[in-house]
Amino acid sequence: MSKSASQTGSASYVLQGLSLRGLKTAVLGGVMVALGAVAYVSPANAQNSGDADLPRGTVATVNGIAITYDDIAMAEDELMGLVGQLPEQQRFETLVGYMVERILAAEMAKKQGLQKDPEVIRRQAFLERKALQDVFVGKKLRAMVGDDEVAAYYKKNIVGGPKPKEVRARHILVDSQEVAEAIVISLKNGTDFAQLAKEKSKGPSGASGGDLGYFGRDAMVKPFADAAFKLKKGKISAPVKTQFGWHVIKVEDVRTKPVPPLAQVEGQIYQVLIGEARREIYSKMQADAEVNFVSVAPLTE
Repeated sequence: MSKSASQTGSASYVLQGLSLRGLKTAVLGGVMVALGAVAYVSPANAQNSGDADLPRGTVATVNGIAITYDDIAMAEDELMGLVGQLPEQQRFETLVGYMVERILAAEMAKKQGLQKDPEVIRRQAFLERKALQDVFVGKKLRAMVGDDEVAAYYKKNIVGGPKPKEVRARHILVDSQEVAEAIVISLKNGTDFAQLAKEKSKGPSGASGGDLGYFGRDAMVKPFADAAFKLKKGKISAPVKTQFGWHVIKVEDVRTKPVPPLAQVEGQIYQVLIGEARREIYSKMQADAEVNFVSVAPLTE
């Protein structure tokens, strides 16, 4: 069973409840157009517009030309670097406005006869190759990577893979070795570690008693990790120097890293498998092709 198109790089928008007012804001916020040029279709009707002349999934029309959810998805792929960080609603509205601008400009270009302009022809050839590539590779990826492959990877590499050790530790971070040594003495005399961390530590974890939670060896700088992973549960280190200052470390617990549930990691696994499958697809095609580099010099103006 394969994943949706959105998980292979092509987003799929189905925003129920997007208001008519929201669509008007989207279009009029993205481009100044005459009110009579744009018609709006409510999301409920957009999902069931097959019985009308409009394509299924139409959310707006510009001079009778439909903008569909599929158009919005392709526009999102094109503009992800610009709109990817926007909240979902604002992103959708921005993309609708962008599509209105595109239709208006394209229709005006047609009226001026630009379909035969050499630059348009060159761009059409480039975009045709991209479209063929995207669809071809997308179909191959969906056939190669699905739920079964993700589950098999999880079983082999996560459930059956190595089980690294984790420690849960607290630390107190200070500026000098002398202060750190004084803290060690105070702790040996019975001072509560968490309270002393709140009072003395200059690190961001000081407010929470120096608690760093559970972490693996690679999560910390080497001197800190080496010291923490040598300690037994409940033990306190001698002062440890890192680029951040001097640390006094207490290990609260040691455990084998728990296996995360599949639902927690399946997105990451899917991306790993997609990357591997994509490399396999292109490696096979390149092995059967003759590729010659005529020039490797960068473009110059």
